[in-house]
Amino acid sequence: MATGASDLTRKFLEQRDGLLGFILALTRDREAAEEIFQETGLVIVQEAGRGTRVEQFLPWAHEIARRRVAEYFRKSSRRSSIEHSVDVDEAVSLAFEENAADPVVLQQGRKHLEDCLDGLSKDQKTLLDRRYRDRAPLRDIARDAETTEGSVKVLLWRVRRQLARCIEGKISAAEEGR
Repeated sequence: MATGASDLTRKFLEQRDGLLGFILALTRDREAAEEIFQETGLVIVQEAGRGTRVEQFLPWAHEIARRRVAEYFRKSSRRSSIEHSVDVDEAVSLAFEENAADPVVLQQGRKHLEDCLDGLSKDQKTLLDRRYRDRAPLRDIARDAETTEGSVKVLLWRVRRQLARCIEGKISAAEEGR
């Protein structure tokens, strides 16, 4: 079934995180990914305004994003520092298509994650922020905490496992409540 013009914009918004992740996987640069994501969104909104009909939204949107990424690498001085490969683009695209999740399920999972994050201690939240938001190297976190990198790895593993169990519990509870 073809996606109508009004559906294109809705699907773009529903697939925001996955599409941004796809672009980030290709560029390996958050700022560039955000910019390319916005450009991709503009193209999709323009196509929606033209009444473009699409059979499969995600592969179509990925192709638009892939072209914007290729343009970015052509124009960027980074092309010499990061090898851009069509084969890699296709492999990333295939992986994203095979693992595309239902947007409703993703939104529920995100809500469960937020709830579970609220249940962490201040130290656990700080550790996660340093590692994943600030992208601090393990050695820096270990140095600041006056511990070893191995200890930091174990702590991160435990926090991730705690979050996974919490989310699994919330999903099970939600399924039982249906």
